[in-house]
Amino acid sequence: MADNQYNNPSQANQTEEQPSLQLSDLWELVWNHKWWYVFSVLAALFIAGFYLYKTPKVYSRTEKVIVDEDSQNAMMRDLTSFSGSYRRYSQGTNVDNEIEAFTSPDLMERVVSRLGLEVQYVDDQFLRVREMYKNTPVEMHVLENSSSSFSFILSKTGKDSFQLKDIRIAGRELEGEKIEGVLGDTLTTSFGKLLFTPTSYIDSWGHNILISWVNAKARGKAYCSRLSASLSSKQSSVMVLSFKDVFPGRAESVLSTLLDIYNEDWMNLKNTSARNTSVFINERLNVIEHELGGIEGELKAYKQQHQITDAESAAQAILQQSSAYSAQSFETSKRLEIAQYIKNWINDPAHSNDLIPVNMGMQSPNVEAQIADYNKAYLERDRLLALSSDSNPLVQDLNVTLEAYKVAINRSIDNLISTLNLEVNKIKAQEREILGRLTSTSGEQLELLGIERQQMVKQQLYIFLLQKREENELQSLLTVGNTRLIQKPTGGSSPIAPNKMMILLVALILGFGIPFAIFYIMKIMDNSVKGRSDLSRLSVPFLAEIPQLGLEGNYWQKLRVNKYDEKHTRILVQSGKRDMINEAFRVLRTNLDLMMHSQEGESKVIMLTSFNPNAGKTFTVLNLAASMALKNSKVILVDLDLRKATLSKALNMNNTGVAAYLNGKDNNLTEHIQPVTENLDLLPVGSLPPNPAELLVSDKFKGMVEMLKKQYDYVFLDCPPLDVVADTSIIASAADITIFILRAGLFDKRGIPAVEEIYQGDRFKRMAIILNGVEAYHRGYGHGYGYGYGYGYGYGYGSSSDVKE
Repeated sequence: MADNQYNNPSQANQTEEQPSLQLSDLWELVWNHKWWYVFSVLAALFIAGFYLYKTPKVYSRTEKVIVDEDSQNAMMRDLTSFSGSYRRYSQGTNVDNEIEAFTSPDLMERVVSRLGLEVQYVDDQFLRVREMYKNTPVEMHVLENSSSSFSFILSKTGKDSFQLKDIRIAGRELEGEKIEGVLGDTLTTSFGKLLFTPTSYIDSWGHNILISWVNAKARGKAYCSRLSASLSSKQSSVMVLSFKDVFPGRAESVLSTLLDIYNEDWMNLKNTSARNTSVFINERLNVIEHELGGIEGELKAYKQQHQITDAESAAQAILQQSSAYSAQSFETSKRLEIAQYIKNWINDPAHSNDLIPVNMGMQSPNVEAQIADYNKAYLERDRLLALSSDSNPLVQDLNVTLEAYKVAINRSIDNLISTLNLEVNKIKAQEREILGRLTSTSGEQLELLGIERQQMVKQQLYIFLLQKREENELQSLLTVGNTRLIQKPTGGSSPIAPNKMMILLVALILGFGIPFAIFYIMKIMDNSVKGRSDLSRLSVPFLAEIPQLGLEGNYWQKLRVNKYDEKHTRILVQSGKRDMINEAFRVLRTNLDLMMHSQEGESKVIMLTSFNPNAGKTFTVLNLAASMALKNSKVILVDLDLRKATLSKALNMNNTGVAAYLNGKDNNLTEHIQPVTENLDLLPVGSLPPNPAELLVSDKFKGMVEMLKKQYDYVFLDCPPLDVVADTSIIASAADITIFILRAGLFDKRGIPAVEEIYQGDRFKRMAIILNGVEAYHRGYGHGYGYGYGYGYGYGYGSSSDVKE
């Protein structure tokens, strides 16, 4: 009946387990390790702060430029905006190419050279390095250089003197080499001639400066990776250029210089056609000027030879009749000569890689349009070559297109020449018909007329070429870039990297999350019993929970709770005390009395054991016996741990006792009983015997127990852990009640079926359970006491070594 009182059938028959992790468990993970969280968060914030201190701040500067599209691209953009094919046509090839041109490493290389960014100055500060730009105390000028890169540490040795050390050339260190120098003097080194000049910050020079020089090509590639170009919107030709740098001023200078160099290149490409046209016109002027001088000399000599003073009056009538044909003949001859020259220019190998002159007055829209298309494709091919190489598929396509243009232009010029030849022949036939009317005119006058007509043609052609040269020069002066700046380089005063708030937020999350994850993993991997709810499936009577001892100390003391400490194995139960330990043992005492159906004068033998070492068995039996003694019952503790004598050593009373009595060396048992407190005595082990199991199976042991039962109200037998040695099973035959101590945080949940199997098998009389070492939050006590006790470094049964529990 008493057993049934402490046997909870509802719990024993429970088949559904509670959730493995509840909200309260999560709170326990935080609160019970709060100082770890505090330390982790502080450490994460410290690391984040150090990272922010060490990492240079990066700023962004942005400028906007508008790209002037040609009419064809603009029309295509407007048309395709209605068809949804924006990705292919809407920006136009021109804008796409300009984006590629702006991000070209070759263009950035020229920016680096113009701004002198090959040199980098780095200041070595406390636990970090910082690049210097305009605030460097010393500037280095490379007069001659024989290496692609070099670096060294510049240290100040005097007011104007310095030293170069840790010199590296192209990544190779020159060990032991140091160079002395003076500011303002040329310094000759193994990698070139250098000149160091002071700046306005020379007085602030106190730290060593790391100076490195890298050629403009390599530095340009590095700078190009920090440049981005994109369109501001889908249907515009406004390009947004952004550059990231640790110095906002340098970023603005890079963007401005990049745009200047780009416009210079664009204007140079556009003026190439004008320069070639000027060369062509000057060559023709020289030829015509020479021919005109010869005709004028011939005319003068002819007049002097034939004494002709006035040929105009003689041929006035003929000239008036042939004036219309003369004009046609001049115009046609001029066009024919220009067409022939253009054809010779195209077919001349010396001009195979030059632009074709335009606007020469052939008066053939078809030919002039083809020449204009050829020149446009030629310029586009040159621009792509500047950004890539001959193997570029676009360049190869343009080369094929240029050859096709040449063939078409040659064919068109041939057709034009044939047409002009027909016109010339026709005009000459008409002129011959008119001139036939002058058969009666003097042959000298007719010949003079021919010379004067050649002179007039050459003069008009000469004047025409002079006009064209002036027009070409004027057009070259009016050429402007194809981009317009609509927003100067601007940006915010706050850095874009590192993101201070984001880094601190990540630090807080990691600072809290890492220990939480560790403790959570430890919790879900921990299979040990934590509280009474973990034993709900057992049908074994449950007597009480004993709280954990040591929780009243600081956090570091709590970490040592599970370590052995002799001071923990002591009597804490005392009269008048009402702390949690005393209350817990009073509850245990009451439940134990109810279970045993106490009757006055009846003796009780109670055996305490455990399933594994470190369960706190000795502490529990000591304080349980003390609580029984407080109600004026005579209680005796019998230390039957014949292999370690843990209880006897804990009370420092390990004199002659059980071992000597059982082996027959001393038959007076009463003399060996020692008082511990009022109503509480101890029968120690004494000297550890070599054969404890044989002593316990003897009839003398049973007689000893019967003798003690007559003298005491409660006899508590402190036994070794079960299954470690055979002693416990032998002692169990003499006990009325067997109490198993399970240690919270130590006993594995996987051993619960074994406990149930022992109980169901009736191996021990009136078996019951005490859960020891329960933490306050599992028991509901709040912050309080408890106990931690262990067997130390393993129980050690079967060994003769004397290890304290």
